Amino acid sequence: MDVNPFRYSGPVGGRDLIGRDGETEQLQRTAEEGNNSRLVAPRRYGKTSLLRRLTDEVRTDGWEAVYVDFFGVVTLADVAQRIDRAYSRDLSGPVARWYDGLRRTLSGMTVGAGPVSAGVTLAAGTQALQDRLDLPRRVHGKHGRRVLVVFDEFQGVLTAQSDADALIRAEIQHHADVASYVFAGSHVGMMRELFGDRRRAFYAQARELALPPLSDDATAAFLTERFARTGRDVGTALAPLLETCAGHPQRTILLAHALWEQTSQGESADEASFADGLAGTLTELLSEFQGMWSGLPSGQRRVLVQVAENTAGLYAVGTAGRGGSVGTALAALADRGEVMVDASARTGHRVVDPLLALWLREGRPQAWPDR
Repeated sequence: MDVNPFRYSGPVGGRDLIGRDGETEQLQRTAEEGNNSRLVAPRRYGKTSLLRRLTDEVRTDGWEAVYVDFFGVVTLADVAQRIDRAYSRDLSGPVARWYDGLRRTLSGMTVGAGPVSAGVTLAAGTQALQDRLDLPRRVHGKHGRRVLVVFDEFQGVLTAQSDADALIRAEIQHHADVASYVFAGSHVGMMRELFGDRRRAFYAQARELALPPLSDDATAAFLTERFARTGRDVGTALAPLLETCAGHPQRTILLAHALWEQTSQGESADEASFADGLAGTLTELLSEFQGMWSGLPSGQRRVLVQVAENTAGLYAVGTAGRGGSVGTALAALADRGEVMVDASARTGHRVVDPLLALWLREGRPQAWPDR
C-alpha cells in the first residue's frame, strides 16, 4: 500500500526537514564556541524540527544533548521535573546509567521500592531546580563530555515564577566551559522581553536566530523527490503550491500531503488537483481559523485583515478602531506570532499563516465554497 510521505502533524527530523542547513550550522558553531543562542519562530514554523536536527548533529561530535520543553509548566517544580525527564530520556550509554543512579540523590526526589521512574516526586521550591540546572557541570566533571541544553518554549518559565529567568541564569552563567544553551520560543513578544529588556536577567545573553521562510529552491527539490519516490510527479501543481504556502514549513507539508492524495500513482499533479487539495484543506481548517478570529479584539481583527489584503499602507486608514491604535494592534499580533515583518509588502508585514491569510482575503467564510 502506498503511504503518503508528507507528515504534517508534528515535528520531523533527519531527511524530513526541508533546508535549514545554514541555521543548523550557525547554532552548532555558536555552541562549539561556548556561546548561547536564542531561536525565535512562530508556531508551526519548524523550530522544534530544527532543534531535533541540531541535537542529532552535536551528538555525532561527542556531545551529550538534552531537549527540554517548558510548554505548560505552572510551578518551579514543573520546571525541575521537565529537566529531570529530559536528562533521563536523552542521555546515552554510560552517562545515562550514571544519571539513573545520581538522580536518586538529588533534592526533591522520593524513591519508592520500585524503579525510580515510578516513584519520583519533585519538591516545590528552588533547590530541586538548582540541582538540575547544575547537571551539565556534573556530567562534564564525571565523563568529560560537553552538554548542549535546549530549553524550548522558554518563555513558559515566567508562568512558573516571574523571576524564574533570574534563578536560571544565576545557576548556568558559569557553564561556558561545560555546556552551551539554546533558548527557543514561539511567543515572540515574551522572548523579546526576556532577552531584549535590560531589566531581565538574560538581556543580551544569547545570539538571536529568527527562522526565515523556506526557500523555494529547497522546497521544490524536497517535494519533487518525495513525489518521485512514491511513483508520482508533482507536475504543474508545484508553482501554485509554492506561491500559496510562501515558505511556511507546516503549511507546505500540509498542502503537499493533500496534493499527494489527489494524485494517483504514475500520474502528474496539476493545477486542478492542487485546487481540490487546497479546498479540502481549507475546509478542515475553518474551525481553527474561526476560533482564532473569535478570540481577537476588534482592532486586531481590522489590522489582521488589512495585512492579509495588503492593498494599502496600514496607517492610511488612521486607527484600528475600537480597541486601540494600529500600532498597538500590530504589536499585539506580532507578539502572538500572527504577523511578521515583510519589507516587500505594502503594509510592511504579512500574516504568518498563508492559509489564514487566504481565508481572511476571502471574507472569512463560514463554509469554504466549492471550487
